Amino acid sequence: MPGLAYPIAVPSFVNIYLGATDRYENLTSTTAETRDSVMSNYSDSPDIECFEALPADTFEAIGSSASAIRRIIEQQKGLPIQDVKYLCFRNVPPSIAEKVSSSSTRQMFNHDTRSMIIKLVTGAHQTASRGLCSAVQYEIYNMGLRGSIYPVRGTTIQGMFSSKEADESFSLPQPVPGRDREWPIITVEVGASDADRKLNADAAWWLTSSQGQVKLVVIVSINPKIPEIKFETVVLDPVVHSLHQRPYVPTVRQSITTSRPPKQPSAQISVCPAVPLTIGFEELFCRQPVPPEHNIELSPDELGVISEHVWWQQDL
Repeated sequence: MPGLAYPIAVPSFVNIYLGATDRYENLTSTTAETRDSVMSNYSDSPDIECFEALPADTFEAIGSSASAIRRIIEQQKGLPIQDVKYLCFRNVPPSIAEKVSSSSTRQMFNHDTRSMIIKLVTGAHQTASRGLCSAVQYEIYNMGLRGSIYPVRGTTIQGMFSSKEADESFSLPQPVPGRDREWPIITVEVGASDADRKLNADAAWWLTSSQGQVKLVVIVSINPKIPEIKFETVVLDPVVHSLHQRPYVPTVRQSITTSRPPKQPSAQISVCPAVPLTIGFEELFCRQPVPPEHNIELSPDELGVISEHVWWQQDL
């Protein structure tokens, strides 16, 4: 299976004008040299990868004022967004980063570089993440395991250098020996297909920053232009062929794509390969299944239903 190492595309930086205020408020432009010097101390870190893998259309600025950052967020929300839009702010004090979170955004904050990513989400994005979460919960309930696991949304998790919110995640209500309860067991990351490298970097952050506490990440990559969605599961796999590599690397275990002809909502949905998206029982519950307990398998039909709802939101 392929790993998640990708060449880095570095977005450009811009000045941010604050409309009716007739000035630039606590925001300045920056240069690639400044950014690179700040981040050079641990350039191999997945924390840095999450910022360097931002798509080219990311809206970026330096901001030290909560009011200025909120204003930019509201301005960007008022513009057309295709599924997901990323904003990146530099030189953000931790006290300010804590004040700008909301239910319609997802946030990542690097405490060392004081860099903050704000992800603006749309109806299509939330339909995908919640649809997947609901499908997993339905399978769990059908096994009679209601209450054995619970979904978590909007919770900020602190890693070594950065804090981050997932689109969806699952946690265990009961303590497991040797496991840190602060980390979710499984997370979901949703984004546009033109930001696949960013989604892969996010998956790597969850798996490696948690040191394996997060067992699996589900990536949902939505094509903003045609009815096509890619569902992937990413896990940590051991590396045995080189002493110079990390002992475990994030690896795509499964990749399933749904599609149909544009503007034909009654057309048949293609699922390729036509196999279930599988989440291992032990990955989810940190124990072996006791029959009739089994792996969570989201059938091709279930993936098709989730996709259909997303495409309706996209008007595709």
